[in-house]
Formats: sequence, structure tokens, C-alpha cells
Amino acid sequence: MRNLDFEMTYDELQQQLTWQPQVVGRLSAPRARVIVGGMGGSALPAHALRFLDPAFAIETHRDYDLPENAGPDALYVAISYSGNTVETLSFAHAAHELGYAVAVISDEGGALDRFAKDKGIPHVLVPAGIQPRDALFYLLHALVRLLERNDIAEQLRSVSFDAHTAERDAHSLSQTLADAFPVFYASRRNGFLAYAAKIQMNETGKMPAAANVFPELNHNEMQSYDTAAPEALGWLARFVLVSDQSDDPRVSQRMALFTRLMSERSRVVANLPLGQGSRAEQLATGWYVTHLAAHALARARSIDPDRVPLIEQFKAQL
Repeated sequence: MRNLDFEMTYDELQQQLTWQPQVVGRLSAPRARVIVGGMGGSALPAHALRFLDPAFAIETHRDYDLPENAGPDALYVAISYSGNTVETLSFAHAAHELGYAVAVISDEGGALDRFAKDKGIPHVLVPAGIQPRDALFYLLHALVRLLERNDIAEQLRSVSFDAHTAERDAHSLSQTLADAFPVFYASRRNGFLAYAAKIQMNETGKMPAAANVFPELNHNEMQSYDTAAPEALGWLARFVLVSDQSDDPRVSQRMALFTRLMSERSRVVANLPLGQGSRAEQLATGWYVTHLAAHALARARSIDPDRVPLIEQFKAQL
């Protein structure tokens, strides 16, 4: 396992994007919807799939047991990179006990892997050795393989972008966010990238961060940056707008107006453009830039980007 500063290279990202998982066991007939149980980085692939196909009927459950709308019409996919996440194990056991269709995605050797093998549940094992948040595309490939979404798998395998441009954008972003409170804003359709960036800043950069979407934030959160209390938080805030030429023009207008109003109030607003590539390329590029930026921010403060000691301590004391 690589324990220190796993800053992903472009070639390593390509390994994830071109990985071809294998399903062990036979899946049941297709279901009307999919419910993914997962926590932290292991929940991200379900959101990424919705990013790539907003019409796909997939939900995320980030809690113990099953959601209130659970029923036999769904496929329940338990995702835990380590295989030992207690909430996800609870989800998998609850679905299996009710006789619902269950599938598992995990690292090899954990409790979830053993559960799948013991119960004969279809499962996919993902390559080990990195943090769950950094294994996004391994987990996403495993999920789309289980769901037989070969179209999305092919989109991921065809992703290509300029690594040097991404590295330059990441360096610029890390400079903007140094000693700041990062706030990532995007359109609703690109909201996952804002949320994923927040997660990278929290776990990798070890920084408080926030994420929200237009137009909702214009009706509430925006007002908080026009007051004198708490002014310290306002001055620490650095806004990063995830911009996309394919966004609804009305949302783009809101972003432009927000930028102007914040600039008039001496707030810093940066731009993270997604480019004009496919949705898969936008996903990979946006995620990779914030991954690199979060690592740079941690290194600048002599902090190990990979370890999450407070989370580990919390889990150990539960």
C-alpha cells in the first residue's frame, strides 16, 4: 500500500479509467431502480453515475440499514472500499435478510467481501492500496459493470485530456485557496463536482470547505457573505465557480452576476472551467484538478494528504 502522499499521475488516472472489472456471481434480473449504500468516498460513484446520466434511477443511502422507500423493486449495491464500513455492512445485511437483490463492491479480504462470498452475493473486487476518495474511477467502473452500463464504461475508457493544462489549473487553484475557506459552487447538473471538490479539501487538504449549487444558493447562502458577522469567515472564503458552457444560460447569467457582486464586496472568485469535452471527460478533468490542488494544499502545510487520523480515531472509539 502507498501510505504517503498518493498524488495521482495522469497515467495512474488512465489506469483507473481503462480498468475492466470482473463480476463474481450471477446478477438477478434488472430492477426498476438502484439504491447504493456507501459512506464517504465509497458513496461517490453513485453520484458520479448520476452526473454522467442524470435520468438513471439511482439513489444513495448514507446511513445504517435501509432507506424508508426500500422495496423489492430495487437492486441494493453495497459499496465499501475497505469492506469494513459498519453502516454499509448494516445496509447489505438488512437488504439480504429481506430477500432483496444485493450486490457488493469492495476491496478483497474485508467483512463485506467475506459476507458476499458466504452468501453467494454477486460482487466486484477493486484494486487495493489507495484512499476511497482516490479510487473513484475504480469504484465507478465496478458499479457500471454491475449495472451493465457498457455505454458509460466505454465513455470512461475513451477519456483523454491535456495533463499539463490540468496540472497548471490545479496549481493556480491551490494558490487561490491557500489559507482560505474554499467554497465550491456549480450548476445543479454539475453539483457533484462541487461536492467532490469539497470532499477532497476536507480529507486530503485537511481544510473546512463548502459546496452548493445555483440557483438555490442565490436564495439563501449568498446573503451570508454580505454581513459583518462573522466577517472573519467572509474574508476567508474563496469562491470557486465550476463553469460549463453547456449550462443553462440563465444559470450562467447568475454565475456572472454573483461574480460581479462578490468582487464589488472584495470577495475572491475563481473559475474552474470544465471545457467542451464529453461528460466523462468533464468528470475526470474536474475531479483530477481538485485532487491535485488538495494534495498541493496539504503539502504546503507539511500535512500528510492521505491519512485521516481524526476519522480513524472516531471509528476506533465507536
